[in-house]
Amino acid sequence: MNEKILDELQKLYDNNKIGALVQEICEYYATKGGYEDGSYEDEIEPPEIVESAYILFCLQCREQILDEFSIVRKKYPELYTCVSELHSTLLVNMDYRSLEEKSALAISQHVPDTSIEDILSQVETSVRSSESLLEAIDKFYKWLHTRSR
Repeated sequence: MNEKILDELQKLYDNNKIGALVQEICEYYATKGGYEDGSYEDEIEPPEIVESAYILFCLQCREQILDEFSIVRKKYPELYTCVSELHSTLLVNMDYRSLEEKSALAISQHVPDTSIEDILSQVETSVRSSESLLEAIDKFYKWLHTRSR
């Protein structure tokens, strides 16, 4: 990973206008390419699940998340290149329901006996019962792990 991205990541974490979820997303996408041998897959969920979960949780507070990504674009251009595709996806899909279903479908294909409706319901439950989106996504992953056993 290049030094400029590391420097921008450090500054990003010090920026109180950027929420914890967007910080985590930026770190995920910025460091994902640094694991050329696929070793990151031992530490985190498969990319199809992680990236789909990020979309689902970003859609929960879409306007706020879009504002935060706009700040990332302006203040951290190197880092933004890593997340620009996700940001564009959130911007372009004004009908977020189809994006929501597509993301839930991607997750359901990796989790046995779990429907799109189950996933969307759990996302909503996780958000309602959490103080932050980052806490909510953690609850969602815990729930996913109980389903995949």
